[in-house]
Order: sequence, then C-alpha cells, then structure tokens
Amino acid sequence: MKKIILVFLLASINLLNGQASKPFSKLDFGFYGGINFYDSDNIGSDIFIEFKTNLLTSFSLKVSTGFVKSSQSKFYTVKRYSEKIIDNTPRFFASKYNVIGKRYDVFPISLGIQYNLYESNISPYFTIDMVYNFINTFIDFSTTEHWTYNSIDEIPSGFSEDYKREELYENSYGVILGVGASYPISSKLNLDFRYLFKLDNEIINTHHFILGVLLEFF
Repeated sequence: MKKIILVFLLASINLLNGQASKPFSKLDFGFYGGINFYDSDNIGSDIFIEFKTNLLTSFSLKVSTGFVKSSQSKFYTVKRYSEKIIDNTPRFFASKYNVIGKRYDVFPISLGIQYNLYESNISPYFTIDMVYNFINTFIDFSTTEHWTYNSIDEIPSGFSEDYKREELYENSYGVILGVGASYPISSKLNLDFRYLFKLDNEIINTHHFILGVLLEFF
C-alpha cells in the first residue's frame, strides 16, 4: 500500500511539472475601466488595476484594487415627529421626505484565480475573486416638508417616532465571478474584455462589463 501511495505521489508531481512553467515566472499588469449596474436605472462606473502571475500553465494568481461607483433606487416615504421643550412648553415637530436612492463609492481589494481555457488569437478564461470593500455610502432624499404642533394629538396619523433608518455601510466582503477573453495587440500587449458578477454581503449585487489592456512585463 505504501508503494502504491509513493508511486501515486511521484506521478502527481511529474504531472504538475509537465503542465506548468515555473511558478511566478511571469508578471502582467492590467489597467481596466467599464460600467456596472444593479438594474437598468442604476448604472455606475469602474476603474481598477491588476497584477497577475502564473501558478500552473492554465492557472494564474491575481490581485487588484480600484474604485467603483454604484447606485440603488429606493422609493419610500418617511414620516416622523419629535418633541422639544421650548420656554418650558412642549412643542411637536413633524417632517416628511422621500428616500429616493443610495450611492456607493467602493474601494475594493481582491485576490483571485484565473483559469485559462486555451491560448489562441482569442484566449477565453474564467475568474473567481475574494474581495474586501471599503465603502462610502450616500443617501439621496427629496425636499423635506416640516410642520409644528402644540400637542401630540394634532399630529396626523402615520407619523411616528420610530422610523426606518438606512444603514451607512463602511465595509463589506464578497465574491466576484467572471468570464473573459484576451486578444493580442502585440507581443507584450493584450486587449482584455470581461463580464463580472459581484456578490456582496452588505450592499447590492452588481453586473460589470470591463475593458482594459494587459501588459506583459516578463
């Protein structure tokens, strides 16, 4: 049994050596831009850079960072009231506004694997990335209407002290699944196109269409 395991391990090592050039023997740099969307009414923009190196013949390790702007429509009305004491007299203040959307400025850092199907004039591939996001969240409101009342009984129905508060996310993590293809422009420069789908644990899931250039350093 030990001899069989040893033969299997030696055969596996030889197979890997036969499939792969030396790991980390190549280094590519890519610069990309594109669009993303949550739905057809919410189109944002992408820009990022990526470094990639080979692991095996068909597998590459890549790391990237950049800047993504995305948005999300949200249409609902908030009716709230509060109480304040003015000159020892209680006064009640009511307001109404619409939450019409959320915007996200996202600074992602991702680490992933690219699997190259084959190399030719057009070389297709699959990618998967783990991503951590630093986020600035912005909420878009309509103009706020205000009213003042002398007693709580004067406040119309539907106004409440408890109301929905939108979260201002500061970070999240997720998975990015992608397919793409590269086309050689010269011996060291490739045109690269990708479709990516980003799954996020906090904010919206988004579709991305990306175009860029990939420079082979060595």
